[in-house]
Amino acid sequence: MYVALFIIAGIIFWAGSILGQQKKSDQMEDRLKLREEIHRRILDKMLRGVGADQDMFSDMEEMMDKMMSESMNGFDSLGTGSLQNFQMQWLESSTGRTLVITPQNPNQQLDINIANGFIVIKGQSENKSQSGSSYSQFSNSFNIPSDCDPGKVKMDQKDGKILVFFPYQNTVPKKAKPQDKRVPLPPSQGDVQI
Repeated sequence: MYVALFIIAGIIFWAGSILGQQKKSDQMEDRLKLREEIHRRILDKMLRGVGADQDMFSDMEEMMDKMMSESMNGFDSLGTGSLQNFQMQWLESSTGRTLVITPQNPNQQLDINIANGFIVIKGQSENKSQSGSSYSQFSNSFNIPSDCDPGKVKMDQKDGKILVFFPYQNTVPKKAKPQDKRVPLPPSQGDVQI
């Protein structure tokens, strides 16, 4: 009986991996077809002067957006689904920049550290499925904007979001030196005039 269950589980796992590979193969095929079409359009435009630039560039943007969204998705054991740990958004005001962090769910705990010019966000993510739950830890880091002062950071929470405020650096703009007015020289004898 255990042997039969083991064989059935193996077949299910094998079938799931085949389906995941098929989906990836179809996506790759679509990308290659679109790439070939874009190359054909570029050659038509450059060599023959035929075709519209607008369509070519909008298709290229669409392809890039699609590839980026696919590459940023996490995958579960069968190669489907997405794993998004948190969302971020920068807001700018006259006094500084605010990083708005929205956790994946209200119970998610995020550890936010600011040191050495970096923002480091660590946490744990829970993925629930029909077969159970899995936990994964993550850590993301990125640079603090160069025009902000990392020593005067303020953190707050509002509506389930974490707000990290970075005030602008206190730099007083230097006054520009008045430049001497340029006066053209009068022509001298023997100068060639054009």
